[in-house]
Amino acid sequence: MTHRPALLAPLALLATAFPATAQEAAPAPPAAKEARIPFPSMIRDFRADGRDAIYLRAGRQWYRGTFFAPCIELPWAWQIAFKPSGGIGGIDRFASIIVPREGECRLASLVKIDGKPPERAKKPAKPMG
Repeated sequence: MTHRPALLAPLALLATAFPATAQEAAPAPPAAKEARIPFPSMIRDFRADGRDAIYLRAGRQWYRGTFFAPCIELPWAWQIAFKPSGGIGGIDRFASIIVPREGECRLASLVKIDGKPPERAKKPAKPMG
């Protein structure tokens, strides 16, 4: 079998003309490391970020938790409770937040954040009376 350099050269140029976009894609940023709050009693404050996320403060550190499903009543809750993850007793991605008039809102993720929660995350005013 004979090689025909005259035919192979244009094919080689054509192959180098189009970059391999799938191979040159920028690597995805590393996923945030899941966190754990050892004791529910360490949590001193919380802020709702709509129905999909909650910010928890334990000491000076803030954490952001997201839910498996929307937690409908969370934006209006001024108090919450915790159902720690089974057997461990801490708050992590396996724990649940108990919201009045809602029930359990199961966490899908809990990560540390730098600084304070964004301004849109807030806690409603306590009811009067």
